[in-house]
Amino acid sequence: MANTQAKGRTVRIQQPASQIFALFSDLTNFTKSLPEEVGKKVNIVSTSDTLTGKVQGFDLGIKVAERIPFSLIRYEQFGRSPFPFNFIMRIESISPMESSFNLELNAELSGMFKMMLGGKLQEAVDKITDELEKGLGGSPLA
Repeated sequence: MANTQAKGRTVRIQQPASQIFALFSDLTNFTKSLPEEVGKKVNIVSTSDTLTGKVQGFDLGIKVAERIPFSLIRYEQFGRSPFPFNFIMRIESISPMESSFNLELNAELSGMFKMMLGGKLQEAVDKITDELEKGLGGSPLA
């Protein structure tokens, strides 16, 4: 198995680091605004520490593995994941009402999964970063 890493760009947000941390450290926040039909289609179940669902035929789950208040949240695989992975959100306070974040995905992929998913992991991290930037009213950090 080989470690595959995908890093997102850093985004500036006009919100305090404590607010970003609170939003992403409780996994029930990920499902609150999901349309009901989407939640049922992928069978999403969440608690404050775990989130599970079925994506493109794979059972996937994440759990909060580490919280460092206002600076880092580390998620890792949970349940019947087909490969080990972790997902890290780093948050940095720029001023009392401004912060930045970036995402990093690390996965241990076998040859077959590396061929199938290797390049798509960076695309996924970039898309998540873009969507969070839009949703949170952010801008690229120069």
